[in-house]
Amino acid sequence: MGSSAKDDEKKLKKEKKQQEKAAKEAKKDKKRSEADGIHKDKKDKKKDKAKQDKLARALDAHLQADAAASSDLQIEATVAAVDPKDFVKPAEELVPFALPLADEKAHKKIYKLIKKGAKLKSIHRGVKECEKALKKLPEVSPTNANLKTPAIVIIAGDISPGEVIMHFPILCEIHGVDYMFVKSRADLGVAACTKRATSVVMLKPEGKKSTGASKKKDEDADMEGTGEDKKVSAEEYLEAWNELQKLAKKQWEIQVQPWVKGVHPLQVASFTLSRD
Repeated sequence: MGSSAKDDEKKLKKEKKQQEKAAKEAKKDKKRSEADGIHKDKKDKKKDKAKQDKLARALDAHLQADAAASSDLQIEATVAAVDPKDFVKPAEELVPFALPLADEKAHKKIYKLIKKGAKLKSIHRGVKECEKALKKLPEVSPTNANLKTPAIVIIAGDISPGEVIMHFPILCEIHGVDYMFVKSRADLGVAACTKRATSVVMLKPEGKKSTGASKKKDEDADMEGTGEDKKVSAEEYLEAWNELQKLAKKQWEIQVQPWVKGVHPLQVASFTLSRD
């Protein structure tokens, strides 16, 4: 009986150990299965997200390409509808030598006078025409230094490149002609009654004398205008021309002469810094 009880006890312990071992293995399998299942889900989610991001990028690139193509077509259609002769490309800023520069009030006076001068045929337009007219004038010398200014030159300051008009101030100084800069070559062209922008306009004190058929033609042209443009008085024009000539001289003394004498504040400051 004693040995039988011991055998039974051993069997029970053995079975218990087997059960515990089986339970542990089952628990391990369960954990391994759950772990494998979660890892698989994360991997699938990453793959799906990558695909979605790729599709989104492709769609965005396609939409941007369509938008760019549409914009290019619109620009091409707009450019095609514009006459190249009427196209004015403004400079980003005025040329650095645009002195003396007219103020807002002087701009209005200048444009008004140019319009009157165009009616009286008292102006030259454009770089070539104005340059030719300037070179025909006598150069300043001790014998004629006190003679009356033969013309006034108006130069647009928004010219690019600036080399197109940079020689005009020098020509004006050589021939004793007063000059001023304005801000817009497009506005200067409008004032000079041209369809294109104009870089330079030269104003003479008197216009060309019209006789016979040309006089009648000028009178008919004047009748086509409205308001003050119907009749342009040579006396009023000359009076306004003299006022502009005085203004140009005054502004030259204020804006240009200090540079010529080397006493402009910027020159003095630059000299001081170079010495230090």
